[in-house]
Amino acid sequence: MQWTDEKIAALAPNDSTERRGRTLASSAKWNTIATNYEAIWGECKGSGSQPYLVQIKLSGPKYKCSCPVRKPPCKHVLGLFFLFAKSSAVFKYQAPTEALKNWLDQQSTSTVSSASKTLAPVLKTEEAIEQAKLAKQKRWAQRVQLMTSGMDELELWLTDLIRQGIANTDIQKASFWNQVAAKMVDAKLPRISTYLKETHLLIQQNQNWSEVVVARLGALYLWAESFKKRNLLSAEMQEELYQSLGKIIKKADILAQHPSSKDLWFVLGKKEGVDIEGRSFRKIWLQGQKTKQQALILDYAFGSMGYEQQYIVGDLLDGALVYYSKAYPQRAIFESFESAKIYEKTTLNTYKDLNSMLTSYGKALVQNPWLFSFPVGLSNLKAFVNDKKELQIKDVKDRIIPLSNLKEAIIWKILAISGGHSVSLFGEWSGLHFEPLSMLTEDGILSFT
Repeated sequence: MQWTDEKIAALAPNDSTERRGRTLASSAKWNTIATNYEAIWGECKGSGSQPYLVQIKLSGPKYKCSCPVRKPPCKHVLGLFFLFAKSSAVFKYQAPTEALKNWLDQQSTSTVSSASKTLAPVLKTEEAIEQAKLAKQKRWAQRVQLMTSGMDELELWLTDLIRQGIANTDIQKASFWNQVAAKMVDAKLPRISTYLKETHLLIQQNQNWSEVVVARLGALYLWAESFKKRNLLSAEMQEELYQSLGKIIKKADILAQHPSSKDLWFVLGKKEGVDIEGRSFRKIWLQGQKTKQQALILDYAFGSMGYEQQYIVGDLLDGALVYYSKAYPQRAIFESFESAKIYEKTTLNTYKDLNSMLTSYGKALVQNPWLFSFPVGLSNLKAFVNDKKELQIKDVKDRIIPLSNLKEAIIWKILAISGGHSVSLFGEWSGLHFEPLSMLTEDGILSFT
């Protein structure tokens, strides 16, 4: 049997074990992994001094783990299984130990002449998959119910806030935002919760915070109204809405259901940090040299785990990536890639001025109203310091580009390298501010991170 991500997930005793299993589907989590084509086995790093021994007989399947979990399959079994489905090539051939060979012999069934008995494991697996699908649909219906209650509460909160006005002194307190943020977590609206906490942080960081708050309250109200009228949206737009609210889509499902886009992908910029929830994140912006499409690789690192792939700004990658969204392609994952063997001249699409950039941003919002990061290349910019000793950047028509709060090191890099001459910058536009991530120079592209 060909073991797919879906079939393996159907074996999980519950969602929690499946999620924990997926975190172990990385070769970095295993001391050893091997196969004799009949079975796979490995040693998983655990919290104790000794690793857990995991072995899976592929026909059946049959499995065993030395961990104390009594309800199999445990997360270690699922982790090894998911890793095998994702990257079977990392499992090198090895003859089994005597103990493993004995276990495999015990699991082997006698030859069965009955066709019905031969088909039984397959039918059982297919039945499990169907049951898993029904259970998934039921869980989603329950989640939508919670989300509906949460959105109703959010709308009431927004209405009260607008009625009172944002001059209310409580608006600058963390508790004002955190209380409703906690309710959004209970309502299965994690992105709304994060957005509320981020708004309080922006109030602290900006002297003219009222403009920021009004814009973000508008975004929250758009979310609430869109969710209330979601049945009027197309299926693709509904999915876009759900993902913007925090619905998690498995990478395996994205790769299986969406077409890939092959190109030479130029690494334009990189942004790393820790978000308001304490999660380490990394954004990698790419541009296809043939298709001219732009793409965002968004990764999270949990605990001491690093990122599986490394990207260097200025590199050219030959590969195929798959977009999460069909309505407005932006976030993507690589199906496969390698460094381009022939380094062609790379190009970056840039806007000639602020107005042309804002026009494109407006068109993007029509396709995805819940867009929070917009990749921007701007050419013919002049960087200077104003009377308040603040960095300012203006376009060719002398319009000032509003900037996000930049680190001092980035400010001095821009000033020093530009030297009073026109420059081209790449970065993110949030709807209110531009955050430079890299600069195009005669010698190539310079990353600010």
